[in-house]
Amino acid sequence: MKKTLLSLLALTLLSTTVLAKPFLIQGKLPHLSGTVKMFWDDKDFALTDEQKTKLIEVRKYTMKNAKALGKQINELEAEIVQESNNGAEPKLLKAKVSKLASLRARATMIHLNCIYNTRKILTEDQLYILE
Repeated sequence: MKKTLLSLLALTLLSTTVLAKPFLIQGKLPHLSGTVKMFWDDKDFALTDEQKTKLIEVRKYTMKNAKALGKQINELEAEIVQESNNGAEPKLLKAKVSKLASLRARATMIHLNCIYNTRKILTEDQLYILE
């Protein structure tokens, strides 16, 4: 009984962790726009109004597109898991797995573009504070 409960708990924790991030690279890239938010009104960080406007545009684009892909990824993963659990042959799941990989690659590129564009907006001194 204990072993079953522990297994269920572990699976629940793993599934919620995976669902949270649609990216191929997990935990190794910075969440730069989120970190910038912590310094938004910091006097020493000194974001200009122009920088704030550009950073908001980058963040809105990133969040909108990453969330949309995340939804598609979660739905496709659920389909693959269900079909696999129902005994589907792996070769019949290949197209869906390939599509899943493509969606995750697109989400990763959105994340990489966010990092790149955020760095372009910030000064060297601001980047030094963040990194």
